[in-house]
Amino acid sequence: MYIKINKRFSSGRGYYNRGRGYYNLQFSVIESYREGGKVKHRTLSYLATISEGDFENVSRLESFWGNCEKKLENFSEADRTHLTARLEAIVPRPTEEMRQENERVRRETKAFFSRLPGFNPSRSTLM
Repeated sequence: MYIKINKRFSSGRGYYNRGRGYYNLQFSVIESYREGGKVKHRTLSYLATISEGDFENVSRLESFWGNCEKKLENFSEADRTHLTARLEAIVPRPTEEMRQENERVRRETKAFFSRLPGFNPSRSTLM
């Protein structure tokens, strides 16, 4: 059992890429087996996708890891430990320092926009 990574280039047309272009990494759990003397592979579970550009984005990392942990619950403890270690070698978990920085920026953004006339924080997608 192993993690397979499909890399797909994103042309940067989306809002978050803004013309830079990143690879989207799609993670799947694959099992190898033999059938008729030949080695074959089957996908056991699709885990999650994340863009290389989102490795510094706390909310995207938390979403990625939440999806992965939810899907890995179906595997044995030994398999889950092995697969999680392989994932952590590629995609970092959000650290407490990253979360604090994200919260600080969110508060500063909210304070800035709240000084603008006509700004209604309850209707904003920023907060």
